[in-house]
Amino acid sequence: MNKAQIGLLIVSPLLIGMVVLLYRQGVMTRSGAALAVLASVGTVAWLFFTQ
Repeated sequence: MNKAQIGLLIVSPLLIGMVVLLYRQGVMTRSGAALAVLASVGTVAWLFFTQ
């Protein structure tokens, strides 16, 4: 595992946590939060496996 993959593993839970916090504060709708999480997981997976 290289440094970029380790960085992705650290940043992705923080990003998902931020989406959850924004949803709980009422800033995001449920569908918007779900879309943001799916987009971030898909992007992280693509970047992780193409490194």
